[in-house]
Amino acid sequence: MELINLKSTWSKYSSAEVNRHQLNETDLHDLLRKRTKTLIERIDRNMKVGFAVLILLTLFFLIDDFLLTPFLSASNNITIPDWIVWINGIKTTFILFTFIYFGMRYHSTKKGYSHSNNLKQVLNSIIRILHTYQKLFYLALGILLLVLSISYITGMFIGIEDAAIRQGVSIDELNQSQIIKHLGSGLLLLISTIIILFFFFRWGFRKLYGKYISQLEATLEELEEVD
Repeated sequence: MELINLKSTWSKYSSAEVNRHQLNETDLHDLLRKRTKTLIERIDRNMKVGFAVLILLTLFFLIDDFLLTPFLSASNNITIPDWIVWINGIKTTFILFTFIYFGMRYHSTKKGYSHSNNLKQVLNSIIRILHTYQKLFYLALGILLLVLSISYITGMFIGIEDAAIRQGVSIDELNQSQIIKHLGSGLLLLISTIIILFFFFRWGFRKLYGKYISQLEATLEELEEVD
């Protein structure tokens, strides 16, 4: 009789423990799902900020490439090579389409979020897209800084040629020490500008998306521990 009572008590205890464990798992899943929803909402908000900044930058690049630079060049009787204009246009187009590609991929993944019960799959997809965009962002930033460097260095040599033409002499006849000083100060300014722009844009990306990548990855790890 005692054996039968012991089995009955153990059965009730085990059942209660299982139910409580299932309840805790459900609560944790709900918590992680709510946290993921909050992170996605913040990423959505930052995407709007990023898109607004990108539009302003694109407009600035277009105005500079096709209005300001030609106007200043014509005013100073300086001829800008056509290939400089083209690579600047390609740079601006690539940066714009990089963000458009990311936005389309992200919204395509997010569209099924509310209808999907597989939270792990949703998290993996969003993290993968954000990592892809991170690589594209640094590629676009590298292209931007490269084109900026090429344009700036070309402009310095065009300036030297223009100075020789105005003086009616060849470049070899110009004061070489002045040329070296001009090129050195120009390169120093270029390097400083590139460093500042790189860290500024990297800070901006981390501010808008970087911390959310790590938070989504932490949420995914917690979800895997629960499962």
